Amino acid sequence: MNTKKELLVTSLLAIILVVGLGALSFGLFSQAPPDVQIDVSAKKNGATSLSFLPEDQVLLEAQVSSNKASVAGAPVTFEVESPNGTEFCVLNSTTDSLGTANVNFTIPWPLVLSPETTWELGTWQTKATTETYGQTLYATTNFTCETLMPTIDIYTEKGGYGPNAYGGTFTTNETVQVYIEVRDGLNHTVSSQPVSFEALINGTPYVVYSESTNASGIATINNTVNPHIAAEYEDIATTSYEDMILTDSMTITVQLSG
Repeated sequence: MNTKKELLVTSLLAIILVVGLGALSFGLFSQAPPDVQIDVSAKKNGATSLSFLPEDQVLLEAQVSSNKASVAGAPVTFEVESPNGTEFCVLNSTTDSLGTANVNFTIPWPLVLSPETTWELGTWQTKATTETYGQTLYATTNFTCETLMPTIDIYTEKGGYGPNAYGGTFTTNETVQVYIEVRDGLNHTVSSQPVSFEALINGTPYVVYSESTNASGIATINNTVNPHIAAEYEDIATTSYEDMILTDSMTITVQLSG
């Protein structure tokens, strides 16, 4: 009898053990894999940007998370492709305690491949890849690199910034200090650039000056207004830069003093 009872008990224990292990195995292997995600962005001066200039520094930043929590120590590979479809660089980094990995590179000055094309201007493609929790994931982002149109801007200490803007109100006893700024296709100011200045009163030419921009790319002109005429002045700035004629104008109002 004891032997039969022992066998029964042993069998029951075996059944319980098998059921328990089965439940444990089911719990281990039926658990959903971590929800790993990676995002990537391009930044300029600390802010996300989709537009860059030649010689700009690009910061590529990847964010790796699992179930919405940051993943530290995850390896990230950044692949950068230039607008003509060739590989520009491959950079590696590791996420920090906030799940962030970043690298940076500088866009070169445009190299002319033919009279029609350069390889730096256009759309750059970037890809960030990580292998985390046994999963390989990637994210992509694109940004453009284009030069700007050179510009000339005429303004006073009271306004006029931007094309054809209002320059402010003055009195007939004031000397209007006019500033003329020239910028190139990279938005850099241009020094030693000859500029011309013309002031018109109600459409009639009043004064004409010639000046050159200083080391900061700005020409300063003291425009003495007519001491007896209250009117609207139109101030016009012009320069010839890289076979282009650049011009900007502003209007100022002059009132009788006193």
